[in-house]
Amino acid sequence: MTTAHKDPGSAMLEELRIYWRMPSPRATRELANRHGVRRIGERYPWYAIWAAEGLAPPAPRHWAELKLPHMTTEDLAGILNGARRTAQRVDQRKPDASFPERLRFRDKPKLWRRAQVNVWAAGLCVPTYKARSEKRAVGTSNSRTADGPDRTPSEGVDPFEEARLADRRAD
Repeated sequence: MTTAHKDPGSAMLEELRIYWRMPSPRATRELANRHGVRRIGERYPWYAIWAAEGLAPPAPRHWAELKLPHMTTEDLAGILNGARRTAQRVDQRKPDASFPERLRFRDKPKLWRRAQVNVWAAGLCVPTYKARSEKRAVGTSNSRTADGPDRTPSEGVDPFEEARLADRRAD
């Protein structure tokens, strides 16, 4: 296996602007910062970009299709041979269950994954990608004891807490 197959690589700021359909490099940089996508040198790693969009790290066979620039409502209208409003209605009403979901990492403009829309338009089964888990692993080590008071650290120090704990241990 070569090095090219181990990592999907990274995108320059201009590539990311086109991918996310942003109006300017500055807006792209601000959106990347807002979603926690950090630059490495002058490039943004694809894994971090996809994580910001809510995807789990995809299999290597999906890398090429996931790197295609997203589609806007105007692009979707072109595929549907209708107006922009037609594309908005299709998104709201979902003509069939296989119509791809729009991306939710950004409100405007509405964006769809190009690979999913192209497959849907061809009448084939729409690929789904594994979503990133929002749960974080909770460690078993807790700074507070199990029989300690249940309060947040920001509530301050209770001068009588030590005495109460000693009384509980004596019982």
